[in-house]
Amino acid sequence: MLDKIIIKGLWGPFQDRHLTRLTQISISRFLRSKSKETTTYINSPLTGAQIEVKYVVQTVAGVRIGYVEVTIPVASALIGHNCFHAGMEVLRFELQCLELLVRIILATIGMTDGEIERYVDHALVIMVECTWDTATASPNARLALQARTEAHTKALRNLSARHDIGVEDSDPRDTKSGVSLLVSLKAGDAFRQYCKAEWMRAKKRGRKANHDNFLSDTMKPAIMPFMPMLESHARNELLVGSKTLNTFGIRYLRDLTPHTLEHAMVSVWRALGFRRRTELNTAALEGSTALDTLKRFEAGEDVVATLPGYRVSRDRLAILEAHGPDIADTQRKQLRFKAANLGRQLQYPRRWRLPDQMRDLVVSERTAPAIIEELQQGLAFVTDGVVPDFDDEGQTQAWRGRWMLFAQAERLTALQARAIG
Repeated sequence: MLDKIIIKGLWGPFQDRHLTRLTQISISRFLRSKSKETTTYINSPLTGAQIEVKYVVQTVAGVRIGYVEVTIPVASALIGHNCFHAGMEVLRFELQCLELLVRIILATIGMTDGEIERYVDHALVIMVECTWDTATASPNARLALQARTEAHTKALRNLSARHDIGVEDSDPRDTKSGVSLLVSLKAGDAFRQYCKAEWMRAKKRGRKANHDNFLSDTMKPAIMPFMPMLESHARNELLVGSKTLNTFGIRYLRDLTPHTLEHAMVSVWRALGFRRRTELNTAALEGSTALDTLKRFEAGEDVVATLPGYRVSRDRLAILEAHGPDIADTQRKQLRFKAANLGRQLQYPRRWRLPDQMRDLVVSERTAPAIIEELQQGLAFVTDGVVPDFDDEGQTQAWRGRWMLFAQAERLTALQARAIG
């Protein structure tokens, strides 16, 4: 369900030791030193997927305070790919794994145990990216679905000057990576739609490819046989920002539950102009000019051009409250589909369901226990240098291979010495 998450939390008053393992650029201007935040990349010890860590210094009440912002590609970092996902039912497993991974990252950059506890308890959730697929009958049907989504969001973008329209911009793209759409919302949220199979075929671009289209060598043989089915799938991604998350009570990681996240997703969905189909309440318009305006609109008149602006604004809101059409949306009549039908087809409850035999390939109730166990072992290794004992020599070598490589990449020389010793 979770594809990416961004959290930001307090480290403490600025200290030089904070920068020991984090990238920082100093720029000298007018004989003063100014720092510019940059990104440090740390590879997931489980899969090698890149995790972004930013150290941000802000002045609070005259004191320089250090904050750490962490961007984690959840599925890629935990299981080794983000081609397929389970649903909301695995959220609690994803969060359990995520918390352990965050602790490992924080220990790696030099936080103490107390600082880690404070960070995990009080780090703010900045963004959550939720992902699901909509299945269609064929690649052509999928392209038609993407075209309808583009037309719908473009129509709303043309109305973005009106305060009740949630869409700020609609950015369709047709590149070597395939057809894609990015919709920006006024509340700071976003919606992205594309074909994952097309993006994976175009996996040629350095860091971005490693971040967005990551596929580990371990998972590649298991995933590739299932890739053809994605040709007819439209990938939907809701990027829910902090403003919407806070509205529904999500400030910290512990606030993320299926209930709260679902309400936040519904809010973004409605901002995209996807509302439930309901019958027009004509009785609510009786005795007002709104009924006459609606009749003229349905007869084909461009009421925005022929009626005074104040009347259009007043009657438009009344008609919308009565579950009628948006009379300002003059392009909508040219579309051969209804927004409600499109929203119903794309919505999360009607998502493509992961087949039972594929639940071993994603973060799920089957794979999470083993991931949690290894992350717990890895946390003990990073914080105390403890190497677990395995009965199977092959398992021991595989574990050491992953975590010694992680220690070497992050310059954790003391851990390497303990493990070898």
